[in-house]
Amino acid sequence: MVYEIVYFDAFPGKAEVLKLIAETGSVPYVFKGINKEEWPQHKPNARYGQLPFLNVNENFTLYQTIAIARFLAQEGGLYPTDKLQAATSEEYVTSLEELLTKFVKAAWLTPEDKKAEELKLFNEGPLKTVFGVFDKVLESKDGYLIENGKLTWADLYFFDWSYLIEQNGGDISPFTNISKLRDNVKSNEKAKAYLESDRSKRKL
Repeated sequence: MVYEIVYFDAFPGKAEVLKLIAETGSVPYVFKGINKEEWPQHKPNARYGQLPFLNVNENFTLYQTIAIARFLAQEGGLYPTDKLQAATSEEYVTSLEELLTKFVKAAWLTPEDKKAEELKLFNEGPLKTVFGVFDKVLESKDGYLIENGKLTWADLYFFDWSYLIEQNGGDISPFTNISKLRDNVKSNEKAKAYLESDRSKRKL
């Protein structure tokens, strides 16, 4: 079965982590991009009036980024089978989504004359808290969030979001163990092939 990931085609947003999970887990998919001119036609039919969504089959469509990521991770063997590890991965991914919401507000929804101040508050507050927690975990597990030597959807989530935040005004320089995570992801042949391909819009 080939799944269809649907998202905006103009920029590297939330679809990138979904594609990364699918590619790393060898989950067959196609990407359907929607441009801003087409979106008003599609929006009334989207369950929550937003993207992304995943067309699973002609009778089932899944919405919400975390739910889609979890589904793809389970399909690709990237979701922990141990209950405590699975719960921890959910905690980490949820923390990243909450952090991203705050980052979007600071980086894109703040007036230009106040953006520098808002990004400074973000870097010194929410980013420092969440990335600080993850940085310590990465240090203790040699660059992995859940299990030393094994990539999970939480690792890929953090990998993708770390670049999104860094490339748009977030200061991740204090968190030195992120480089270990990035090396671990890039050393995975399937992830590496995807990240170096034209299919990836997250230019590293």
